[in-house]
Amino acid sequence: MRVHLKTKTRGRAFYHRASPRCVGCQTDDGADQPMTMIMDAQPGQGTGEATGTKDIFDAYIERSWRSNAQRQRDRGIEFIIGEREGPHIWTLEGDRRIVDCGPAGGVHSLGHRHPAVLGALRKALDDGRDTGLWSVPNAEYLAFQDLLTELAPRPELNRSVVTLASTVSIDLAIMFAFRFTGRRRILVYRHGYHGHTGLAALSTGSLDEGVLDYYNLPTEHTAYFERYGDMDAIDAVLDDSIAAVILEPMDYETFAPAENAYLSALEAACRRSGALLVIDETRTGLGRSGKVWATSHFDVRPDIMVTGKGLSGGLYPVSALLMRQEIYDRCMNEHKFAYISSLGGNEISCVVAAEVLRQSSRPELLANVARASTKLREAFEALARRHSNLVGMGTVFGCIATLEVRDPAHARPLYKKVFEQGVLCHSVSVIEPTVLKFFPSLIIDDQIVAEIAASVDRALSDLRDSL
Repeated sequence: MRVHLKTKTRGRAFYHRASPRCVGCQTDDGADQPMTMIMDAQPGQGTGEATGTKDIFDAYIERSWRSNAQRQRDRGIEFIIGEREGPHIWTLEGDRRIVDCGPAGGVHSLGHRHPAVLGALRKALDDGRDTGLWSVPNAEYLAFQDLLTELAPRPELNRSVVTLASTVSIDLAIMFAFRFTGRRRILVYRHGYHGHTGLAALSTGSLDEGVLDYYNLPTEHTAYFERYGDMDAIDAVLDDSIAAVILEPMDYETFAPAENAYLSALEAACRRSGALLVIDETRTGLGRSGKVWATSHFDVRPDIMVTGKGLSGGLYPVSALLMRQEIYDRCMNEHKFAYISSLGGNEISCVVAAEVLRQSSRPELLANVARASTKLREAFEALARRHSNLVGMGTVFGCIATLEVRDPAHARPLYKKVFEQGVLCHSVSVIEPTVLKFFPSLIIDDQIVAEIAASVDRALSDLRDSL
């Protein structure tokens, strides 16, 4: 048996069986490589020892992002990622394999270390590419822009700006809306999520995740509506002071997709008021809904569309926003330094993003999402029938799925038990209906769907027995 050393921690090495799915186990022609010893620098060198899961959590709590580590520990989800491949991640110690159903909000939508994306990144580096210079045009940027235009959900979205993060794209969309309309307010869903930094922080208003008051940010630039799908709530606050309405094609908290009539009515209201409509496809785009863009499911024409973290393939930071040409010309070309980023739109990021976009738009991948969606629906309907006293059927929209938890008090314990059975969920909603949210990678097959369903089934049985 050939083995390939993937990780090494202090005094301990972890091997796995050579596999056709393991990029590190193959040469360019697909042949197995001989056993390779990769000796990485040991974690903690120069700052004290921190080599195991408990050590790393303790170190985070002692001297790093304490609240994040403590939150995971309190949830009973204390693990560090070691090996990762496709839809799976392994614990640092290599003793558990987990199906990743919350892949960083879409960062790993194509699975971890997708071979084609990893190959594009390696080739770019081997070909002598680096980030280049921000002030010097590069062909990779143009090629990626052209691909975005070709695959845009609407032909009028024919201009784009490449950034390094979704929150930067939202920040820029808000600046562009202010510039284009001459107004200084945005209207957003109270329980949506669009980022935590810059002007994007103005658009995340939930009491759980928002930081507007925490950082004493100006509140006069933001208006909220409380209920997703309620046009009366929007009409009550959408006036001639609003520069843009920013919305995802699904309710961020419950993962329920929008109704077509809702988005059509929202566009009409924006046209009447003069506000721009910004659709945030950070989570719903790049094939997740079964189409390249969820926007394509609806009769709606956004003025600006954001696509984000998934463009990175989990390998190199990149994001983008698409817009109508007149918005682009007004905002980017009427000032010689309208938007500057030392690394935004650099050569490497554009190569990676272009490959992700090509992979995400492949008919075979979109067909797989459609099949997986059907299988997820069937599996979750069966779970809801089998455990009807605990859960009900939620919603399924491509590879976006939920189970409604009957008793909100059971949601957090169920999240933990599902993890113990081998599946990392996305999250639990903080508003009603209380749902357990699943966001699996788009490459899952029938076997992985069955693995997810079996894990949830065992978790529900365990929850029932503990009550």
